[in-house]
Amino acid sequence: MLCIAAACAVSYTPAFLWSGRDNLGVGQRARHLNEASGEDLERAVAALLGQPGNQGGKLLQPASSGMPPEVQLVFLLEGLDTEDVRAGGAQMAQINRLLDHSASSLSVPFTTRSQGHPSVFEKAARVRGEHVEAHFAAHPELFTNGANDLVVIEHSAADLAAHDELVGRVCHHVAEATGGNYAALVTGSKLPVEVPRRRLAATEVKGMRITRDLLTALMVSFLLFIIFMSGLCCLFSMQTPRKFEDGSKAS
Repeated sequence: MLCIAAACAVSYTPAFLWSGRDNLGVGQRARHLNEASGEDLERAVAALLGQPGNQGGKLLQPASSGMPPEVQLVFLLEGLDTEDVRAGGAQMAQINRLLDHSASSLSVPFTTRSQGHPSVFEKAARVRGEHVEAHFAAHPELFTNGANDLVVIEHSAADLAAHDELVGRVCHHVAEATGGNYAALVTGSKLPVEVPRRRLAATEVKGMRITRDLLTALMVSFLLFIIFMSGLCCLFSMQTPRKFEDGSKAS
């Protein structure tokens, strides 16, 4: 069974990373049970591809072999939710097999996405799952050019078994074409919608956060209010004589 921990308080999508070589630096069937972000996944793949300035972040250790894979596959599976995988992981037999038999593999059950970046690898070119074989047939140089190509594959399916079948079929094809010199990442295409949860009333009380600009505006408004009230009080406090004497009669 895929190692997914118990029910989470918020929505997560899992991530599974494996390589035909021992170049992840984490060993076989490793687990990262702490929360990870989409940026962590991108840094890990960048480190695996040998891009300068990337050391794998908190997911990967420095690779022992230093040899990047010929092809890096990234599967973005629509609707892949940690809770669904925890409940129906038996449907993902081929992904389980790849994690068990790869030279190095890592499971990250709890990955998140930010509101500004709901998906991962947004700038990379993407191929639909139903067109991936045709894409490989049109670009056979991907498997032999030594350029460490990144291929992002999007897939929509009704259940986990259909996702699993696509991942197994594509990885089998790439493994044969590259002699096993490839790596793959499987994760959700975007973060699932969080279901509102009922909480105790005491836990709902939160302090109001005031930013620097808001505090400055409040202080300026308070100062202007004081000036206005002072001027208003001075205006209504002006006193004149109740009766003006006629100067001619007085003389």
